[in-house]
Amino acid sequence: MNIYQRIDAITAELAVVGKNLTVQTGKTGSYKAVGERDIIDAVKPLEHKYGVVSYPVSREILDDETLESESTYNGNTTKKTTFYIKIRTKYRFVNIEKPEEYIETETISDGIDSGDKGGGKAMTYGDKYALMKVYKISTGEDPDQKASEETEYKQPLKEYASEAAIKTIKIMVDKAGMSMDKVLKKPIEELTADEAAKMIIALKKKLGE
Repeated sequence: MNIYQRIDAITAELAVVGKNLTVQTGKTGSYKAVGERDIIDAVKPLEHKYGVVSYPVSREILDDETLESESTYNGNTTKKTTFYIKIRTKYRFVNIEKPEEYIETETISDGIDSGDKGGGKAMTYGDKYALMKVYKISTGEDPDQKASEETEYKQPLKEYASEAAIKTIKIMVDKAGMSMDKVLKKPIEELTADEAAKMIIALKKKLGE
């Protein structure tokens, strides 16, 4: 069988995969979802049976941001920092008996977390939905039936470099005999305070100060 026939055979044998994962949203809210384990447990034996191996070939970060949101309760406003990442994954399905024969699909997935798990979430979602779409796995429910919860996020305000820091950088660049256009890829006025501090340290090392 070629790769298309193998995928078709797997699709024909796959049953509905239930939403067995409970995802908590806050202290009281939750919703049901299809877990990665449920998808893999359903797909793995059939891929083995029909000689298909699937895996992510490449990942590309499309967006990576730090977001802030605010919530007010009893007159008290709480700020929350959230890390967001968007990843494009290229997923490949290979005919084991003829490895040069394969098909690929791409998924774009988001990961958002208050800690460092955003990247892992995005990769898990990307891989899971690649399998779901290629093998036409049904979960018995349409996600469009329920609207997504709206949360107003905004990027944290940037602290730009002070006039004193900008003046110091200009003096040091001139002293080093360098061109500002070659040192910076953007106008010096757009430097953040952190970028300016790092640049001053680098220039001091170059000048031996």
